[in-house]
Amino acid sequence: MENAPETHPYHHYLFFQVSPAFYGLPEGEQAEIKGAFVKAVANAKDLIIEQYATLGFKANTTFMLWCRAKTPTDVQDWLPKLLHTGFGPYLTLSHTHFGMVRPSQYSGRTGKPEQVMQNYTERMPYLIVYPFTKTQEWYLLDATNRGSIMGQHIKIGIGHPDIRQCLLYSYGLDDNEFVVSYETATLEEFQDLVRELRSTLGRTYTLNDTPIFTCAYKPLQELANWL
Repeated sequence: MENAPETHPYHHYLFFQVSPAFYGLPEGEQAEIKGAFVKAVANAKDLIIEQYATLGFKANTTFMLWCRAKTPTDVQDWLPKLLHTGFGPYLTLSHTHFGMVRPSQYSGRTGKPEQVMQNYTERMPYLIVYPFTKTQEWYLLDATNRGSIMGQHIKIGIGHPDIRQCLLYSYGLDDNEFVVSYETATLEEFQDLVRELRSTLGRTYTLNDTPIFTCAYKPLQELANWL
């Protein structure tokens, strides 16, 4: 598989909390609101949107929408349409992460093609999302040292071929410098990868890498029924 052209390089992870008041509504009204939600997401123009349940994995969040856009403002143009549905008064946008897909300065590509998660249309059961920022000492290393350290990091990732990854560049645009996302069939396999990565030299140059969000994929109608 070759790296697919990035037609939607701007990625937004939007985490929503549903108000308890929503669940106090009559079932018929809830169903009508859920139908409007499905329609707003399904008809989002120029966006690719995937849906995830987050309730129980992180406080103050019920579900997450992973939105991929052609321009930085496409999500801004669409989001008010969602909030103007009957669901809007019951939603709080509790967390956001934003970044761009760009070729790596180390490999010149966005990752090993078979492991680049945006190359796929079908989704895996779990998505883990977290921002991270490197220390100033990292940027003071010469290019050769940084390349060597990253080579070790990349080698470990390739050793887990069933796990997909997406790296977003956020520095100068958000509080963090990067957002890393992983798709995995099991959380156990992902933990094995993380345990290996945290034993590398590159870990010493991580300033922070929280909050971590664990998300469970749900097709759109299934998510609506679950809410």
